[in-house]
Formats: sequence, C-alpha cells, structure tokens
Amino acid sequence: MFGCSDGKMRQVKKGNNMIKYLPNTITFTRFIFALLVAFSEPLSIYFWVFYGLALATDLIDGPLARKLKVNTNFGSTLDTIADIFLVICLIVCIFPILEVSVLSYILIVTVFLLKSISLIYAYIKFKKIVSYHAYFIKFSAVVIFAFPFWIMFFDENSVILVLAILQAAVYIEELLITRASDKADANAKSIFHVRNQRGI
Repeated sequence: MFGCSDGKMRQVKKGNNMIKYLPNTITFTRFIFALLVAFSEPLSIYFWVFYGLALATDLIDGPLARKLKVNTNFGSTLDTIADIFLVICLIVCIFPILEVSVLSYILIVTVFLLKSISLIYAYIKFKKIVSYHAYFIKFSAVVIFAFPFWIMFFDENSVILVLAILQAAVYIEELLITRASDKADANAKSIFHVRNQRGI
C-alpha cells in the first residue's frame, strides 16, 4: 500500500521535473528549426514552414516559463543565444540571393559587436551573463524577424540600414540598463524604469 503511494509520488515528482524543463526544451528546438532554415531554399515553402516554427518557439517559451514559474537566468540566456543563432541562419539562407552592399555587411558586424560588448559588460559587472527582455528589445525582435517580409517590398540594403540602426539603439539601451542597475535583472522594462526605481 505504502509502496504504491511512494510509486505514485515518484511519478508525480518526475512529471513535475519534466514540466520544469519544458520551456528550455522548446527553446532548444529553435536551434533545430534554425538549422533547417539555413539549409532550405530561400523563401521556399519549406523555408517559411521552418522559419514559422522557429518563431513559434520564441513566442511560446518565455510566457510558458513565466506561467509555470520556472523562468531562470539560464533560460533567458539560452533564449537570446537561440535568437542570435536564428538570425545567423537566416542570413546564411537569404543573403546569397540578395545584392547586399559592403556597407550592409559592415553594419551587421557592428551590430553583433555591440551585442558582444553589452554581454561582456554585464558579465564583468554582475559576474554572469544577462539577457534583457525590455520593451524596446521585444519590439525590435518583431521588426527584425520580419526581415524576410520586408525584403519582398523594399530594397534589402535600405532594410538592413534601418534594422541596424534600430538594433544598435537596442544594445545601447542594454548598456545603459547595465550601467544604471545595482543587480542583474533580465526583466528590466527599460532604462527609464530602472532610473525611476533608483530615483536617478
């Protein structure tokens, strides 16, 4: 009788542990879909399916982690790395069919350098990797992930210029948030919220 009860308890505990790792598991699938995007024919039906699935994981993992109350710094960092990896795979897939200027490549490299500086600065200050999910960052993510749609209607180099400026502004805000914060807070809403909280 007690053995049966213990067995049920172990099953419940095992089920809870599986649910605990569900958001990160969904995030991990983004790496798989991103690779499939990289090896798809640009703008083909397979491209859109894999890209759509990758974006779906980005929409699901965060809210699910918060709902289950299992959101962690590791999960937040993994989500950011998965997003960056998806962008890289998108570039690998689409850029060969575009007429991308040297300036556009310079802008892209500059943006990636800014992100690296932001991550390194936060790590030096807080002794851990911090990936912010501020309002501006979420907005820019939507705009950037719509890149395949933008190039269907506008000149690709003009689109890259606008997106690079937008993303540079995002990473500058990340640097300002890190500078103004006393402790790492991945859920900081904006630099203005951080300054108001500190009374600056």
